[in-house]
Amino acid sequence: MLIDASALPRPPKRLMPGVVHLPNFLELEQQAELVVQTREIARSVAGTPVAMRRPMVGKGQMKAHLLSLGWFWATNPYRLVRQVDGYAVPPVPDNFQDIADQVLAAAREVDEAVGETIRVETALVNFYPPGAGMGEHVDAEEEAENPVVSLSIGDDTLFRIEGHEVLLMSGDALVFGGPARRARHGVAGARAGTGPNETGLKEGRINITMRQVHR
Repeated sequence: MLIDASALPRPPKRLMPGVVHLPNFLELEQQAELVVQTREIARSVAGTPVAMRRPMVGKGQMKAHLLSLGWFWATNPYRLVRQVDGYAVPPVPDNFQDIADQVLAAAREVDEAVGETIRVETALVNFYPPGAGMGEHVDAEEEAENPVVSLSIGDDTLFRIEGHEVLLMSGDALVFGGPARRARHGVAGARAGTGPNETGLKEGRINITMRQVHR
């Protein structure tokens, strides 16, 4: 590991109205548990139409590997579906709701504009190999305006939203809601070798984003 996130003075921060960064929110043990949990889910659906995959977006293929929970994020055109070719989408684990509630409560202490509640109906588990990122986009498939809760595990990355930037490190949480719910955002390439070994990730970065689908 090149940087010890826990040793840096990184207080919670409001990046813009409705966007809050919570450094070191997840303990290393909790991060490792989430890595094991999401790996087990991915293995349980491997080889099926709802397996973790690199989606085609337009004419290109994403560099990140995506696992959909609760609702399946389909592309070309973008939409959310409950099953694919007769295979049900894996459910969102119960502990995701608990984590989302804790993150959102902490974020509201920094900026109440993030929003009050989220019912976690869908989650994306994204694995970014070293150097892989995601271009700027808007999370627009959900009809709900409730906030998005995001967790980072593994390698560092630079998160961008509407001209603002913040370094996300392993264990960080981030929330965007309220006036920023439909803001354009993206991440730069995962910085190889910057994640703590204790998470169980040998390389790359896992990002878990939790959302409400229905109003």
